[in-house]
Amino acid sequence: MNGATRALVLVTAILAVAPAAGAQDTGRTHRVRTGDTLWELAAQYLADPFRWPELYDLNVAVVEDPHWIFPGESLDLPGEHEGAAERTVQSPERRAVRVAGERKTPREAQDSPGDARRSFGATGEFPEGSVFRADPSAPSYGDLSIEQTEPRAVVSMSDFYSAAILADQSAFVSAGLTARVVSEAHPSIKLPRAARLNDQVVLHLTGVEVGVGDYLKAVQWGRSMGIAGHVLHTVGAVRVTRTYPSRDSVRAEVVQVFGDYRVGDLMLVAEEYPIVPGIQSEVEEGGTVGTVLGFTEDQTLVATTETLFLDVGALDGVQVGDLFAVFPATATAETALIEDRLSLVRVVHTSEETSTARVTAMRDAGMRPGTPVRRVERMPQ
Repeated sequence: MNGATRALVLVTAILAVAPAAGAQDTGRTHRVRTGDTLWELAAQYLADPFRWPELYDLNVAVVEDPHWIFPGESLDLPGEHEGAAERTVQSPERRAVRVAGERKTPREAQDSPGDARRSFGATGEFPEGSVFRADPSAPSYGDLSIEQTEPRAVVSMSDFYSAAILADQSAFVSAGLTARVVSEAHPSIKLPRAARLNDQVVLHLTGVEVGVGDYLKAVQWGRSMGIAGHVLHTVGAVRVTRTYPSRDSVRAEVVQVFGDYRVGDLMLVAEEYPIVPGIQSEVEEGGTVGTVLGFTEDQTLVATTETLFLDVGALDGVQVGDLFAVFPATATAETALIEDRLSLVRVVHTSEETSTARVTAMRDAGMRPGTPVRRVERMPQ
């Protein structure tokens, strides 16, 4: 065999082998059909649709936008072979895409200045025009972090202002009463006449002066607790929005509703909220002792969040936020072990001689009037 014949045989052999080599990759490619998406292909081939960016990164030479793949395209699939992205074939059936207002082929779009394709996996960015790409002109609200939350208050403002108190009904002097509702925030709601959230009300004042922005509480009398006084429930809170020259009435907006707030309810000037968020109560040894006077309702205490009254108050150094342990009736408050407590109660309001407390933890529901208590945590002075 001469030299020319040998060369001809060699070229023929190479051409014959080439298709066979290409056929070895058929199991690692997918030819796109109508309705295919990278999401579905990732679920089919990678068993996880959320791995679709891997398919996109492997086929950036073909896929212009990960949200659009077109019938006839041949996509490489992740596998053991190397260089699959470089062997991906550009489909002749690829439809044109719009770039910068002109219709261009994907290759022209790729080569256009400023339109370089960005890989989702490599840079964390989506291609230009992607609906998932961040708009630089959009406002930024910062990063979400569980460590950037507001400090928690030991007693919420709502718990403080809604707290029932004990008062001497015979000596009680109110700041006025709710005269009428002048503007309903929800006129389409057909309910019995009452003051509801965001309603505008007129208050008749008796001997007090308030200004715009001041807060008052609407209150109703509850049950008698003997010599300790009557329960006075807070049913709403209002903020003064307008004063009148006569000074005997003001207009206010209902900002909180805690009960059945109605026209005719008595009003009290609201105290200043005393809690600084983030300030916590501190453990105390040998704290102030007292007893449970009773509960807001004449019933057995059965759950947390219930409210009770203590026979110690501001004159005894008790502050909003103090924590008391309630002990069995047979225990001595001064010497009882904290492990023997029935429950823990947090003071939410103080009067001169009494306190209102809310149950925060309970081990036994056997509390009753006369049960001993001892302060185990106190707020910093």
